[in-house]
Amino acid sequence: MNYPQMETSVYVRRHRPDGSMMVVPCVMSLLSPDDFEDAVRLHDEVAHGLSMDIFVPSAPDEIQRYLGGEGLSVGIKHEGRLICLRTAITGAEWARYTAESMGLPPEEAERAACTGFCVVDKEFRGNNVQFLSQYYAENIIAESCDKILTTVSPYNIFSLQNVLDCNYRIVALKEIYGGHIRYVLKKEFRPKFPLWTHWHMQLPIRDFDRQRKALAAGAVGYKLVRKPSGMHVLYAGAGSSPCAARDMLIN
Repeated sequence: MNYPQMETSVYVRRHRPDGSMMVVPCVMSLLSPDDFEDAVRLHDEVAHGLSMDIFVPSAPDEIQRYLGGEGLSVGIKHEGRLICLRTAITGAEWARYTAESMGLPPEEAERAACTGFCVVDKEFRGNNVQFLSQYYAENIIAESCDKILTTVSPYNIFSLQNVLDCNYRIVALKEIYGGHIRYVLKKEFRPKFPLWTHWHMQLPIRDFDRQRKALAAGAVGYKLVRKPSGMHVLYAGAGSSPCAARDMLIN
């Protein structure tokens, strides 16, 4: 799939190994197959040493697919070197296969994109470039798709917070990727019904049973909150009226 090439300048902090920090100019744009080697380098640097419970690495041939016609890759570069890479699956067949691997019904794959991964060079973390690249990608994806799907480990609080802050909603909690537990999240670009957050329930993030019951009733997770006992997920219902939404909540 061909997308219009748009370059955007961003000015972010770089934390150098010598302890200094300064704002530097960067360029955000779509990547092409020519960026393959730099993309693999950054991916491998970030993925090295991470547990599969946190991050499922991509093989080089998969990264190549993200850079080709079946995917979309947004990169941020400083002095020509890639410092942030966000990928998405946009090809219909690949998206259908990915949604199926998430345990979602076939209809969820219709006019859907799926996120791949987002990695950031350690010297440029803390700049919210995850959000910048997310919204840059969505601006393009939303022209041909109605929604975007993703998965996040409940043990990766930082990534889960980022995804929820980008207005994704938890729609399932499943064991996938060979038995690793993951939240399945969806963001609808043009939702039919609002989320009624005045009536919500707080569930401990480690209480998978109660969260699955809430999800089975039709509620969705929409926010993380920190409490003295640990992290909790807020669940609420979506519907045409608050009464319909309240019925989704489990007491």
